[in-house]
Amino acid sequence: MPFRPSRFTRWCRPVLAALLWPGAVLAQSVQPASVPCHQSAVAGAQNIWFPVEDGIRLYANGNVRFIWLDTEEPACCSSHLMVAMPDPDMPGQICTVFSMPGGEGFRGIDLQGAEATYDPAHGLLVGTAVNIWQGDGAGLAFLMVLINQGQGTIEARLVDP
Repeated sequence: MPFRPSRFTRWCRPVLAALLWPGAVLAQSVQPASVPCHQSAVAGAQNIWFPVEDGIRLYANGNVRFIWLDTEEPACCSSHLMVAMPDPDMPGQICTVFSMPGGEGFRGIDLQGAEATYDPAHGLLVGTAVNIWQGDGAGLAFLMVLINQGQGTIEARLVDP
């Protein structure tokens, strides 16, 4: 998928640096909650966002799948992002569900607006806007996910705009 330069571009380098060097500190950046799919109560086909063409994005020739999950409740925070890819070491999948740091969901995910870039040395970096609940109303953040298929890793950061 070709990378379209946008305001996403200015977030790529600092977020990539923070993901690659755990000691690096980003202002206004946090690690979202992440749960392996087999341990997640929300990771199931019944929660895939409809219409499906808005709720699923494929990368790396279909090997990396981003799936928007929505549980409908709580109304403020029902969306989660599931990322799945083949396990490089054994048959099966590596699958992770990302949510807000406390485990609540996002208010929404702009999965159709997600943008990706690939660096052979580090992997696939996908960024998507997420709507978050801030106690007194909605807010905007970017969920940045770094996938390294060769190493079998999926990491993410939640970055304020």
